[in-house]
Amino acid sequence: MAVCEEIRQSIDVNVPVKVANRNWTQFLFRNLYYRPLKSPDVSEAEPDAGFVRLEAIDARSTRVSVDLNYCAHFEGISDADEIAQTQQHLRETLARYKQFVEAQAA
Repeated sequence: MAVCEEIRQSIDVNVPVKVANRNWTQFLFRNLYYRPLKSPDVSEAEPDAGFVRLEAIDARSTRVSVDLNYCAHFEGISDADEIAQTQQHLRETLARYKQFVEAQAA
């Protein structure tokens, strides 16, 4: 049986919550949901199951929290390794979002 886990991670970004919110969807569609198909001009949207919360820390900062419900894909491999890779991918993705949104605001 595949292992399922709720993965929760947060990152603080140096932009107001309105800016973080406006750029979140744009970032996701550019970096997460679209996967190239055989034609380089065609993409397919496949969002993962999860929840994103944007909370104002103060007037110029926002905490972006992601709760991701993740189940390992295959029973015959190490589920713990697959979940660890997913956690690392989420950390890297949030770091890319921080760079993206702060550059957009500059």
